[in-house]
Amino acid sequence: MYKKILCAVDVKSEDESTIEKAFSMAEQYNAKLFIVHVIEYTFLPKDYQKKLKEEVLPKIKELSERYGILKKNRFVKFGQSYAEICALEEKHNIDLIVIGSHGKHGIKALLGSTANAVLQQANCDVMLVKLNKV
Repeated sequence: MYKKILCAVDVKSEDESTIEKAFSMAEQYNAKLFIVHVIEYTFLPKDYQKKLKEEVLPKIKELSERYGILKKNRFVKFGQSYAEICALEEKHNIDLIVIGSHGKHGIKALLGSTANAVLQQANCDVMLVKLNKV
């Protein structure tokens, strides 16, 4: 059913539920697995952006190697998380996006979260993985 799965991760989090679920789905469907971490800071000097990316790259590499994700399928992007995730979905013809959610309720949910925005904007299936509360 699924041929390409995109897993959106926050490498700063210790919770690996999202990548574990995406990996399991990729194995189940014999699908290609992609991974992305989005850095929300877009109006920072290029030098600082480079520093932030250099901090994230080793973590993305380690996760990717542990879960067998090819180098060409690893991404670190700058911008609005939901927009970057949906752009990758379109560019790579992703069938399923797996993203973590803290399950906020009430006014916090109305104000928007990345998971909710991806759910509303994506043109493919979206799987929300409930993250542990930290």
